[in-house]
Amino acid sequence: MKKITLILTLLLYAGLSNSFAGSLAIHNMTPCTFTLTGGLGTITDGSTGMVYGFNFGPVTLPPGPTNFSNVSLLPGFNTIAPPATQSSGCVYHTRMIGPGPVDFFVNQQTPFMSTNNPSCNGGNNYVMSWNLSGNGCDVAILIF
Repeated sequence: MKKITLILTLLLYAGLSNSFAGSLAIHNMTPCTFTLTGGLGTITDGSTGMVYGFNFGPVTLPPGPTNFSNVSLLPGFNTIAPPATQSSGCVYHTRMIGPGPVDFFVNQQTPFMSTNNPSCNGGNNYVMSWNLSGNGCDVAILIF
């Protein structure tokens, strides 16, 4: 009986992990406004295993925190995933425009450091980093 309970628990846990809804939190610690012009991610249907892409944007990022508890809440969210699974995706890539004519990509492998000394930031460059949670889906982008 214990083995059956363990197997059922593991199957339930596997199904829940496939339908996890990742969040996107952007913490803009500069006095500058940024524009997230677009982003990409994937949604895995927990019942079928199908993987769907999605895109989103644009998003204006004023100073302070901007949080989205799941991907379907992102402005311009677009996918062909079934409606029941649309909130269970993970963002993996964003394209941004910083102060001035700076257009760049940010993801887990590619942090960004400005070189344009924006006046809105007191003439100091800014750094943007991608931080992934232990669950592999929640993302926090830090701008400082």
